[in-house]
This record gives sequence, C-alpha cells and structure tokens, in this order.
Amino acid sequence: MGKLFKLGMLVVSSVVLIFIIVGVINGVTIMGNGVSNSHQSASSLPGKAEYDKIRVGDAKTGKGGMTIAEVEKILGQPTTQTEGKSGNLEIKGYTFATNAGPNSIMVTFINGYASGKTQTGLK
Repeated sequence: MGKLFKLGMLVVSSVVLIFIIVGVINGVTIMGNGVSNSHQSASSLPGKAEYDKIRVGDAKTGKGGMTIAEVEKILGQPTTQTEGKSGNLEIKGYTFATNAGPNSIMVTFINGYASGKTQTGLK
C-alpha cells in the first residue's frame, strides 16, 4: 500500500482514538476548535438507531459515504469539530455528544464524505 494511504489511515485512526479517550476521561467536554451546542438535552441527542443510519464509504477516500450535510440531517449539529490535512486529503472529525456524559458518536470525513464512524455508550 502507498505511503499516502498509510499516513491518511494513521491520521484518521489517531483522531478517532483521541476523541474517544478524551471524551471518556472528561465526560465529553468541548475540545479544540469545536462548535458548542450546549442547549441539547440528552434525550434530544441521537442514539444507536441514528448511528446505524450513517453510511460510510471507502476508508481511503470516503467515496460512497454520506456527505456532512446528510449526516447532520440525521444527527443534528456536532458538538465538536476537528480539521486537518494530509497531502491532498482534507480530514474532518465531527463529534455528536452530551456535555455531561460518555455517550457520543464520532464521524470522520475525507474530502467531504464519511469514511468512518465510532460510538461510545449508545444503547
């Protein structure tokens, strides 16, 4: 596999892992250059059923995955957002979470398409 692919996958994996660890340790507090939606209640946040609706595409390119707008229609506005670049890849990580608990959904986008998703604490 190419060096660019390995680097891209390393970056995506690192972003996801960091969000999970920090979210669990800090009860998913607002991080980095994130966008805060503190007016959401736990009952209005998306759950496992919404998580299952998110379609991810190719892990290298995101092709075939949902767009950011399509994911926001299902999950609402993210509570945090992180951005980065690796070569010609634009990588964004959006987290949808409560401010006071470990329940969260993280969706990673490459060049505007969902390439990965992870969740913690959803039932």
